[in-house]
Amino acid sequence: MIGLLRKLCGGREVELFQEMAMLKPPGGREKPWHQDHAYFNHPLDTKIIGVWIALADVGPENGCMYLLPGAHQQGPIPHFMRRDWQICDAEIFEALAGRRIAAPMKAGDVLVFDSKLPHGTPKNRSNGWRWAVQLHYRSVGSPDCPDEERLAAFGSEGKNVTC
Repeated sequence: MIGLLRKLCGGREVELFQEMAMLKPPGGREKPWHQDHAYFNHPLDTKIIGVWIALADVGPENGCMYLLPGAHQQGPIPHFMRRDWQICDAEIFEALAGRRIAAPMKAGDVLVFDSKLPHGTPKNRSNGWRWAVQLHYRSVGSPDCPDEERLAAFGSEGKNVTC
C-alpha cells in the first residue's frame, strides 16, 4: 500500500497524519457530501490520499460510501455548516445527475481516494453496526497553511454559515 501511496504522491515519501475509527450504529446518521481536503490546513496543491478500510461488509443499507468519480479534478467546492461542514445539498444534488456511485465493500476491502473527491455516507438503515477505519496520508514535509487560506478555497465565510 505504501508503494501505491508514494506513486499517487508523485514518487515522494508519504506519512500518515490522521487516523479515525468510522463506526456507524444502527440508525446512525449520514455524513453529508464533503471533500476531506476542506478539513485540512494544507495548500490546495498538497496531495492528500484517503484510505478507507472496511472492517465489516458495508453496503447502501448500512452506510457505505458514495462518490462522484473524477470530480476531484474540479478542485475545491464551497462547504457550509448545515448538518455538518458539508457541500450544499442543492449544489451536490445538481452535480449528482446520474454520476453518483455506491462503493459497497467486503470486510478487508480498501478504498483509496483523493482528498478533493466529493463523497458522503447515508444513514445506517440496518440493524447492524458499520465498522471502518479511515487513514489520511500526505507527502513527508507537506507545508501547513493558515485557516484563512483553506477557507478561501472551501468556504470563506467559515463554518458557521448556512446554504
